[in-house]
Amino acid sequence: MNVMFLKLQHRMIIGFLLFILLPILIEGWVSYQTSADTLKKNISEQVLQTLKLMDMNLSASISELNWFSDNVVDSPDIQKFLKFKENENIADLYNQNLNIKSVMYSNSMVEDFILYTKKETVFHLKSFPSPSLQQLEGSSFFHEIMKENGRPVWLSPAENDLFVPSGKLMLTQGRLIIDYNNLEYLGYFVLHIKLDLLDRIFTKLHQTNSSELIINQSGKILYSFDHQWIGQQLQMNHLPEITTGKQGYFIDTWQGKKSLVTYYLSDLNEDAKKEWILVSIKPWDSLSNQIYFIRNNTIAIVIVGIFMALLFNLLYVKKILGFISQFLRKMNRAEHGDLAVRMPAFDFLEFKTLALGFNKMIEQIGLLLQQVKREQERKREAEFQVLQQQINPHFLYNTLESINSLAALNGQKEISKMTINLGKLLRISINGAYEVMVSDEIRHVISYLEIQKTRFNNRFEYEINVEDELKNCPVLKLILQPLVENILYHAFDQHQKIGQISIIGCIEGGKGCFYIQDNGKGIKNETLTKFSDQYLRVDYRRNNGHGIKNVQDRLKLYYGNAYGLMICSFEGSGTTVKITFPMIKGDEHDV
Repeated sequence: MNVMFLKLQHRMIIGFLLFILLPILIEGWVSYQTSADTLKKNISEQVLQTLKLMDMNLSASISELNWFSDNVVDSPDIQKFLKFKENENIADLYNQNLNIKSVMYSNSMVEDFILYTKKETVFHLKSFPSPSLQQLEGSSFFHEIMKENGRPVWLSPAENDLFVPSGKLMLTQGRLIIDYNNLEYLGYFVLHIKLDLLDRIFTKLHQTNSSELIINQSGKILYSFDHQWIGQQLQMNHLPEITTGKQGYFIDTWQGKKSLVTYYLSDLNEDAKKEWILVSIKPWDSLSNQIYFIRNNTIAIVIVGIFMALLFNLLYVKKILGFISQFLRKMNRAEHGDLAVRMPAFDFLEFKTLALGFNKMIEQIGLLLQQVKREQERKREAEFQVLQQQINPHFLYNTLESINSLAALNGQKEISKMTINLGKLLRISINGAYEVMVSDEIRHVISYLEIQKTRFNNRFEYEINVEDELKNCPVLKLILQPLVENILYHAFDQHQKIGQISIIGCIEGGKGCFYIQDNGKGIKNETLTKFSDQYLRVDYRRNNGHGIKNVQDRLKLYYGNAYGLMICSFEGSGTTVKITFPMIKGDEHDV
């Protein structure tokens, strides 16, 4: 009983947790995820707009520098400087050199400037080490310069190690210088731009703990506002999404922290001749303070819910289960025969009502048991009286045997025959069972017909034909004899020579059937109609309790309204009575 109590208690607590706290958890989780997705989308769209604005500024700055380098390569001083021959005036060369430096220093973004002829390096703005012409020509940067045929080619701070001293971070532009008179190649120049150009643009986006990057299609960091990342490889699970997409955002891990990553494919790629991608990385913790409120509220609600469940269990569920446990114990005692058991009073109205109901039920059961006991005693007394009364039938049978023996000794065969048939008739009639086998019912009606043949001096003949399968089925006893009796007393008149009675037993539609036919005078139409309208409620021939009404009532009471009698008759043409009863095999029915 205690095990059952504990199981029920646990089930109620689990049910409380599942049906109340689980929906709260699901709702909190859905709210958290929805808020997170909305926040992620809103912040990323804002960052994306900022990246687009930065890209516009970056494009404008690159375009401005491209315009500056266009003026440089087309300036007369550069053209003359690269065409200078040894026999020309040295003073002119010096003046051209000064003019070039003046142009370079006039642009605050220019860090360094290198000029190459087809044979050697001829000008270097600063004293930094610079690659030789042979080193330049052996680089992929040179091949891009030649491929673009005078258009500017850019290198990021992570790609210009050949031209920039160690520790220096600069943007690099290179291009071919063409003689604008005959379009011949005059030389090449390399322009180094201070990284301040990018720093000033990215300052607008940079926040504490955030990272702003420019990467290429392979994921290499070309520029970072935090310069320490320049030249390193961007390590992210969603890197293919960045390198193949135009723009977008996702959640990934950066420097061991969950971060919101927003990316945008730069529009300056045509001007820079590079595929640069702008990337913003913001720690998710610094963005999700708003949705943490939802998460924390959900956790707090769950904790309070658990506490309330425990309190509910202590103050209410435990009392309910205590009542149920005691109720089960009392019922178990009552089940084992202790009808003196009673439930005590309880404070709760519902429990009090149940307890009173239980006590009244037990009391009523006790009274009913006493009543049943008294009825059983009376039944036993009645059975005893029946056993005593069985002496009379045995005495009657013995008397009939004596008459039969005396008739036989005196040669009275008819008396002997009637005595034997009367004995058979009485054995079935006195039998206390409601049903007999069809074969026994047939023997009973045969005994009756044989007695009546002697009485009526053989004024009628009978024929009985019953299917073998029907003979072993039970049927309500004494249903044929009353119908045959009605035929003998009412169907044949005194002028009819020989009456014919036919009894046919068969199976139709899964039901047992008897057809009792005669060739008597039949029934008048008005009498038959009246008889049918009253549905065999009135015996139109006899007023005792053994006629057609008795048979009809017993059949319907015992088998139900689906079974009973049906009468078909024509005046002057005889009568047919059909009896239907259920088919039950003899070994399936207790007679």
